[in-house]
Amino acid sequence: MKKRGREKKEGLNEVDVFVGQRLRELRMLAGLSQSDVASALGLTFQQLQKYERGFNRVSASRLYKLAQFFRVPVSVFFEGLEQQRTAQAEAGEGAAGGEESETTLRSREALMLARYFQNIRDPQIRGAIRELAERMAEAGEALGGQQPDMGELMRAAGRRGRAAREQPGGRA
Repeated sequence: MKKRGREKKEGLNEVDVFVGQRLRELRMLAGLSQSDVASALGLTFQQLQKYERGFNRVSASRLYKLAQFFRVPVSVFFEGLEQQRTAQAEAGEGAAGGEESETTLRSREALMLARYFQNIRDPQIRGAIRELAERMAEAGEALGGQQPDMGELMRAAGRRGRAAREQPGGRA
């Protein structure tokens, strides 16, 4: 018995998934819901959801409309695709799929952080947040990639910050 609709022979197309991820990033950075974007483009939110997940391919005309809606060039939807494909080829296809949920979570957190950061108008506060993030990342790297507790991370970041202030020409 033949199933209705088109069958996926090899699963999702990596380019469709990538374009969908970029669409989702743009939407989240704009602080819009799927319903907001869908209604502005005359779609259902389910259709937009399928685009974002790569289940449905975004046509060229629809991609053009999306680029106009977000006020970005169409090329934005493909930026980083070659680097991702190269990284996946080096790591092997199986390795990329196993980390999908963790990568998606990190991506979502990064997008939300970027969105909030954009709304901070005071340059001193933005600089302080950027420096804090840098110190926390360096402290995490200094601990060898282990999962430190928050207290450990804060102490390590504080030590690094004091050392920078004590050096001639220190940033802080």
